Amino acid sequence: MARFGNLPGEFRSLAADVLLPAAPAGAAARPPLLRAAALLGASAALALGAAVLLTGGACLLIAWVLGPARLAEAFPYLGEALRAFNAYHQGAIALGVAVAALVVWLALVRGLAASLRRRWLALTLLLALLVLATAVDVAFTEGNGAVMEALNVRSAPRFWGTAVGLISIYLVTLPVQFLNTYGQQRFSLVWRERTTDVLSEAYLTDHAYYRVEASGSIDNPDQRIADDVERAVVSSTSLFFGFCASLLALAAYVLVLFGISGTLVLTLVIATLAGNAVILRLVRRLASLTFRQQALEADFRFALMHLRSHAESIAFLRGEARERTGLGRRFERVLVNLERVIRWRAFVGQGTGLYGFLMQFVPYLVLSGAYFGGKVTLGQLTVGSIAFGQVQAALSFLVDRADDFSGLFASLHRIGELRAATATPTLHASASTAAAATPSPAGGVGAELHLHGLSVANPGGDGLLVRELDLHLAGGDRLLITGPSGCGKTSLLRVLCGLAPAAAGQLEAPTASAWMVLPQKPYLALGSLRDQLLYTVSPQAGPIGEGELQQALIQARLESLTTRYPDLDAETDWDQVLSGGEQQRLGFARLLLLRPALVILDEATSALDLATEAHLYGLLRRAHMAVISVGHRPSLEAFHQRVLRLDGHGGWTLETR
Repeated sequence: MARFGNLPGEFRSLAADVLLPAAPAGAAARPPLLRAAALLGASAALALGAAVLLTGGACLLIAWVLGPARLAEAFPYLGEALRAFNAYHQGAIALGVAVAALVVWLALVRGLAASLRRRWLALTLLLALLVLATAVDVAFTEGNGAVMEALNVRSAPRFWGTAVGLISIYLVTLPVQFLNTYGQQRFSLVWRERTTDVLSEAYLTDHAYYRVEASGSIDNPDQRIADDVERAVVSSTSLFFGFCASLLALAAYVLVLFGISGTLVLTLVIATLAGNAVILRLVRRLASLTFRQQALEADFRFALMHLRSHAESIAFLRGEARERTGLGRRFERVLVNLERVIRWRAFVGQGTGLYGFLMQFVPYLVLSGAYFGGKVTLGQLTVGSIAFGQVQAALSFLVDRADDFSGLFASLHRIGELRAATATPTLHASASTAAAATPSPAGGVGAELHLHGLSVANPGGDGLLVRELDLHLAGGDRLLITGPSGCGKTSLLRVLCGLAPAAAGQLEAPTASAWMVLPQKPYLALGSLRDQLLYTVSPQAGPIGEGELQQALIQARLESLTTRYPDLDAETDWDQVLSGGEQQRLGFARLLLLRPALVILDEATSALDLATEAHLYGLLRRAHMAVISVGHRPSLEAFHQRVLRLDGHGGWTLETR
């Protein structure tokens, strides 16, 4: 269970997503949670006071409408409650608590965004509904006792009157039951939406998704954002409101039990603590196994996704047998651990079942002597038995929901790992010796790129691939980077693009909006042909007309696409429909629409014929773009003014053509 040591902090982060303002950009942490804790206390006090006022007012209204005789017949259990309500000034106390809590609540929510105020108001209303639901449950318990007492004395008027009263309570409180269930699920939905937005924003900020994937420290981040957030939020909502309901039931029914027998309360506490201690030992093992099961399921699902993503390559290589073996190996691990989960879940189920079976006899054993001696009526015995079960369930809440808690712990841990991974400091700020990326101001040096003594380390940690490179690239310049495989061309590009830190030296680069990278295999997004063309164009750049999009396709020699897909909003699996050459030309069409001052081509013409390659480089030259190309093809040298040759051992030469 050591891996769950930081769960309180992870749960606070999860709750902060929906109830606290977002941390400002660049902030190291969220605002203090003291305000949230005070708000939660004020919400609970306001909900309790308002619910007591509403319940007491409803009882007074019933007594006024029915009168003493009919009240004693239909609701005999309300008489004592009304006397206590009046004698102890419970209405005045509840009003004072509600007013004071409302003042504090309004002061604490001041300054919060309207959406946050609505969430806190919803939480307060849901807590009030829980108090009302508890009051209704107590009324039903007392009503069941009244029904049994009426049967015991063979009084038909009392029986039918009490039965009608219980039916009336049920029908009148149906909206409370609906709002209670719907409200909790709606709150869970809002919580999931907000948490998913927070995690997705962090995942897509500052290349965090790339760092996570490159490091390999976090498995299946997609599953954590989609599945773990859903499980954590739904479980947290259910467990939080369930825990609050248990506390309310505990307080209400302990008072009921004390009115019948103090010995029964003492017996209940001792038996519950002993039973929970035994079951908790089983729960701890189940929690660890559940955590491992989620990780194994995610690994198996990832293997299936990998098979789907590389279906064509696997088919060409006839790798079905290998894939079947790999999938079988992963699924076997899933089944082995799942068998352990099933076994321990059965142990927990048997333990809790035996515990519940034995506990149902305790109130009868404790009260039997008093009942046979005439000190306790049948109605009191019935009420005591029901109240005993409710208190026992409240005290056993953590154990009864052990399976839910184990799943919640696992999901919280996985979400916490993803939060930590996406919060890693930016690469350029990770060390004082790293290359300092200094974006040029808008309207400044444009496409100029300056490298001063830049060194690039081998990602494997074995020496330097590039040592003390000095280079200046101005607007319209064209540079080709070449060398044998593994010499550091891609590693150098990662440093230039800010995806990896430099070992030493300085880097002065244009702003991110002033340049664009074309990889060997362009990324094709999910969506229409229009989405593919506009993928790199900022929405703030303004609308681009249909004619411009068609012209970009024609310039990139993709006239066939305009014929095959006259509607640019057509959607298909572009990665499968377009050939490698068409995909590379589509990348150039994006480039022509964006028209950056600097473009980096990472073997971006490797799938094109020489004539098309020359045509596309001619378009870049006529647009006066600064170009950095990486490639092996001898034909590339004709399109560049300088050639940077890397030897892979730190050495380099810069040739001018």
